Amino acid sequence: MKIMRYRELLLLMLVFAMFGCQPSKPPVATTPDATEPNKTQPANADIANQSDSPAASKEFLIDVRSQEEWDSGHLKDAVWIPHTEITERIAEVTEDKSAKLVLY
Repeated sequence: MKIMRYRELLLLMLVFAMFGCQPSKPPVATTPDATEPNKTQPANADIANQSDSPAASKEFLIDVRSQEEWDSGHLKDAVWIPHTEITERIAEVTEDKSAKLVLY
């Protein structure tokens, strides 16, 4: 009786091992507006460089980290405005309400 249970258990483990080790297909990245089945999504850099209109507005980099983090290093064209002051001081960066703002 014990040998029969061990055989059943061994057979069950073998079945799980066979089906559990099957290669799976990688997920396919699609976009909601994809019309072609092989259309790939653009990289993040491509998305950042895309414009919504021919006369796209300038992008502004705003560093919202702490003073210590800003002092330890920041992006070249960034403006430092702490996240607690962003609503009061955003006009220092631009008055254009359609301007693209990149906060980090």
